[in-house]
Amino acid sequence: MNAFVGFSAGWLLDMLVLSQSGPAGRSPVVFAVCYILGFGFMALMVRTCPRDWSLRRVAFVVISIGVAGRIGFFWFPVSNDVYRYVWEGFIQNQGFNPYQIAPNDPLLAGLIQGDMATIWQQINHKDFSAAYPPLIMHLFRALSAISSSPILFKITMIGFDLVTIGALVLIVQRRKIPPAHLFWYVANPLVLVYVAGEAHLDIVQAAFLMWALYFIGCRKPVMGFLAMGMAAVSKYFAIVALPFVIKRSNRHAWPAIFLAGIAFIPFMHDPEAVFRTLFLFGSRMHYNDGLAEILRFLFGTRALPVLCLILLSLLAGVYLFVHDTLRSVYLALGALLLCLPTLHSWYLLLMAPLMVIYPSRAWLYLMLATIATLPVLVTEYHTGVFQENKWLKLIEYIPFYGLLIYDTLKRRLVLPSHVFPLAGNVSVIMPVLNEAERVEAAIQSVHSEPEVAEIIVVDGGSRDATCERARQADAIVISGPRGRGPQVRAGLDLATGDVLLVLHADTALAAGGIKRMLQALADYPRIAGGAFEMRFTGDSLGLRAVACLNNWRARWCGISFGDQGQFFRRDALNMMGGFPDMMLMEDVELSLRLKQFERPLFIRRGVCVSQRRWVRRGFVKNIWKVLTLFTRYLFERRMHGAAGIRTDYYRKYYGCVEPVDQ
Repeated sequence: MNAFVGFSAGWLLDMLVLSQSGPAGRSPVVFAVCYILGFGFMALMVRTCPRDWSLRRVAFVVISIGVAGRIGFFWFPVSNDVYRYVWEGFIQNQGFNPYQIAPNDPLLAGLIQGDMATIWQQINHKDFSAAYPPLIMHLFRALSAISSSPILFKITMIGFDLVTIGALVLIVQRRKIPPAHLFWYVANPLVLVYVAGEAHLDIVQAAFLMWALYFIGCRKPVMGFLAMGMAAVSKYFAIVALPFVIKRSNRHAWPAIFLAGIAFIPFMHDPEAVFRTLFLFGSRMHYNDGLAEILRFLFGTRALPVLCLILLSLLAGVYLFVHDTLRSVYLALGALLLCLPTLHSWYLLLMAPLMVIYPSRAWLYLMLATIATLPVLVTEYHTGVFQENKWLKLIEYIPFYGLLIYDTLKRRLVLPSHVFPLAGNVSVIMPVLNEAERVEAAIQSVHSEPEVAEIIVVDGGSRDATCERARQADAIVISGPRGRGPQVRAGLDLATGDVLLVLHADTALAAGGIKRMLQALADYPRIAGGAFEMRFTGDSLGLRAVACLNNWRARWCGISFGDQGQFFRRDALNMMGGFPDMMLMEDVELSLRLKQFERPLFIRRGVCVSQRRWVRRGFVKNIWKVLTLFTRYLFERRMHGAAGIRTDYYRKYYGCVEPVDQ
């Protein structure tokens, strides 16, 4: 408690000094030191905030500290962008369309007098017309009708900042996130500098987006899609999040998105003008970009199409493999920012609220490392010349991508989520159907492992000697309904182990696999399960390629197939809605449910799988069938949810209702 109070006081004092050092280019050393210290104090506040405090108490403390910290920035100089906000609102009230007329247009010369002359002098890119979306233009117009003072615009942006905090408090409550995580946004120096200080409009988009995610999450989709539409017409970045919140279950609410399109109506007499400057900025200008810089070096003028292709590929991957709405939005927005040709520091305001839900060392570092662009701001402050230094980006992006890759490989989070107890033993469940030739070898591969409590073979109606041979191998044999999912569910009723391993009859586990699996679960107590690395008994190039793709998908996307030896903790079973009772695709569904906790584990040197199905059916035919059914399932689940999946996968895969084997 004393430590938390001390760090909070230190943060407030640090923010007070930071607020007096602006603009950034005036006192760069003081600004840089205070900015960096602010991130340190923020992390310490998160870690020392008393865990026994209720959400209401933490929210009160967080908001009180946040408001106190923001008060000091009231006198921090606003960004040059704010003067454009004022100007574009002002000329709308004079009957001009800011999308058609740039600030230096001779038609506006008569308006440059008095206070507006001072405003006009501060505008950057005077030769460009407006690029901001129409809802923001209406906001500018309304504020300018009240006052042409930039202070009013700053107060408005701080208001949206507080609205964002309100949405985050509700999301934290609903998703049972540790309340201390609120400090990742409220105490973030980037937010204070670029919202409470410079008053960038990006916070409007963030506010609408977070309320959209809250409403959609608590099943108020009409309000959610309306807020999502408002976010998109506040700044177009939010459009990227839209596909990830659309589901069949909320299709009645989709039209609410288009209500926000009303903002375009006053400008529709020249719709091309609305996007003209935006296109010029996106295609011709760049600043503080990482990936785009590399692609320009490699592809020259063709870099932009390549960048768009990479972005679309990343978004498609997130759409297919990440079905949690909030996480998929987080990953999609992150992919967008990394593919932008221009990444101003305040663009990261889009990610800052999401740090409360998914605190990431990589993204927090990038927010801190924007201080590396300070020499550019110093030069601009003293000379008026804004010139990028490409070498400064190395300080930002090399550690950022390093942390991103390292944390992905090591599954590191800033703070752990749910922690499972230590697992001691394992129950092996084996769904079988006419597997007399292979069942003994599969059982023997795990029989000698000391951590195995029992091996339960669940027969789906075999007409050969499968059951007799399983009993001879000292397995428990029971009968169950046909289909791998129902058979595994039947076996779970008898299983007593802390961990459940589903092993197919044509799969043999490598020696020591059980021990390595339990050790990995002990090393990562917040992860609910995973799968093993696989290889086929055959050594053909095609089978090695299939195994490589299966292993890549399981390791990096967290989605494994049943013949990869899937395992999960018993304690996670109820939390993830039980084992999926599906005749086929139960393995994919299990993977998606395990991903609710964290990306599933991938255990090296795992299982050897029979090549029989590939030999019998033909390589090309089988891989085409697997890929089409797998992709179709992911699309259907994304739109319909697990409960709305069609039930014909078993028939389509096996070509009949009763297959020879599974």
